[in-house]
Amino acid sequence: MSLQSHHNRYRARELEGEATEEDWLISYADMVTLLMCFFLAMVTISKVDVTLFEQMKKGLRSEIGKEKEVKTPLAEIKKDLDSLLAHEKAEGSVAIEKGPEGIVLEFSSAAFYQIGKAEFSSDAEGILARVDSAIRGIDYYRFQVDIEGHTDNVPMRSAQFPSNWELSVSRATNIVKFLIARGMPADRLKAAGYADTKPKVPNQDSTGMAIPENQALNRRIVLRIH
Repeated sequence: MSLQSHHNRYRARELEGEATEEDWLISYADMVTLLMCFFLAMVTISKVDVTLFEQMKKGLRSEIGKEKEVKTPLAEIKKDLDSLLAHEKAEGSVAIEKGPEGIVLEFSSAAFYQIGKAEFSSDAEGILARVDSAIRGIDYYRFQVDIEGHTDNVPMRSAQFPSNWELSVSRATNIVKFLIARGMPADRLKAAGYADTKPKVPNQDSTGMAIPENQALNRRIVLRIH
């Protein structure tokens, strides 16, 4: 029965002098039911933005619960990574940031690979295993992991890697394969190689001379958890 029908019935009974104190519950129940249907429809057709959801949850808890520390899935992963990779952070071989797009881990290529190679070291395997554990520690969210390979501007010419494109893609792909071998679903992973097209800093100065320290910064692996 519609809300209007209930209202009409109530008005008729009121005119007849038969209204009771409990009649308001009928309209109230209808309103609650309609609101529930509305929110269910919104959840069904919407795509959840995890970062936005976490921000909203944090705000609500801060205002309502007055909690000093609010834990969210991405925040928990960031905290675990900070602890698990504390040694690498101290050495400067990894940087970990949490932003609007999720968590970004940036590794120096020197910590993973030999120059011109795509097979990562045993030390890198240990690092990646810890990253995998931190991500899968929050098993009620299906986080995606994007892996990017970046090189400097020094041309790569070998039988295996004719250019920096092949090298950067192969490095990222090998990390994807490693995570799949550890049990991470393949549909949650993406590999991309950018060669030297997205440098953090200029590879050369204004005269065209190479800047070795900048080239080292541009040789990197980026993992995006979102």
